[in-house]
Amino acid sequence: MPMSKKDMQRRWAEKEAKMQNIIKNLDWNALFAMDENDDFSRTLEQILWSFVTKRVDGDFDLSNLNHTQKVLFLVLEMESATQADALPNFFEEGFSVYGREVVQALDEIGASQCAAALNAAVDTLPNGIYPKGDKEFWDSIMSGKNSDIWDKANSVLVDYTDG
Repeated sequence: MPMSKKDMQRRWAEKEAKMQNIIKNLDWNALFAMDENDDFSRTLEQILWSFVTKRVDGDFDLSNLNHTQKVLFLVLEMESATQADALPNFFEEGFSVYGREVVQALDEIGASQCAAALNAAVDTLPNGIYPKGDKEFWDSIMSGKNSDIWDKANSVLVDYTDG
């Protein structure tokens, strides 16, 4: 028999409270004991965000994350950005200086095809840093000389080429 709407709402509220408790208490043991991948990923991402601050220039400061946390955070955020939007928006929305680090993070988790495609896109950036708010550069990646490189990188990342 299907669950009633009221029971579903209660279960969701309980699950949400459990997740918020894990985040609030930074309970890594409870996090890794979670049995649903989506809940685990969402909770992990929220825990990692609790260590991140926004700098005056609008980029994020990840210095409070240890190496493993930073790798996970960058990969999760790249995945979120490319699934929800497009690769350039990842850089526009606070990650302009992290292109090379995301490439390294993807390599570290074994996503070498994604890393190679992203690296080609990052190679088009001046000094490897995305020039936020630069309309001319935006136009070059949307329909200009670099658009094929960025389209390919976006496609590889969206399609989870590395599995």
